[in-house]
Amino acid sequence: MGVGKTLISLAVILSTLHQPAHAPPYEIDISPAVTAHQLHTFPFGAAENIRSQLPAYPPLRTDLAMPSLAEMCANILATRDRSAATDVGPHMSKLLKQRICHYRYPPDTSCMRAVKAASISNIPERTYLSKTTLLVVPPILVDQWLQEIEKHVEHGALSVLKVEGELPGIHKLLEYDVSPALFPLVFLLADTRSFSWM
Repeated sequence: MGVGKTLISLAVILSTLHQPAHAPPYEIDISPAVTAHQLHTFPFGAAENIRSQLPAYPPLRTDLAMPSLAEMCANILATRDRSAATDVGPHMSKLLKQRICHYRYPPDTSCMRAVKAASISNIPERTYLSKTTLLVVPPILVDQWLQEIEKHVEHGALSVLKVEGELPGIHKLLEYDVSPALFPLVFLLADTRSFSWM
């Protein structure tokens, strides 16, 4: 990839950095997007419905209480427009910067044949919504990408994680804006783990 295409890619990453990632449209088998705080503390609404759908949701992880108006507003902003996190105090900023996820529920197996029903997992699939851009590049281009980011992007505008060796866990990747990852490493991961491309 030439420097021009690299710069265009960086411009797209920077221009969309504060746009929220949206969950798929709410359907019968997809939950609305929620924050961890909402899931563990809100005694009503989407959080209550999700907890009821999750098998054996650990009661020790819940601390149900009526949320304050500020907490409800923070959850609405966190799931719809995270860019507000830069203009508020530290307590609200913490609530606005939470990880957001949604769940895909398994299909109802009561009407299926036993063989097919046995092959379907009954555990809901959690998907995190993220601003992270995973740059899948050949090994020879990783350093070029890092040099171009350092040369053309204002210091502190992007948080960059250089992936060496194994691809880190999802929670580590969610903390960064950009992560150049080796092309063979990502496809090896896709072959060895249950990994879905979205």
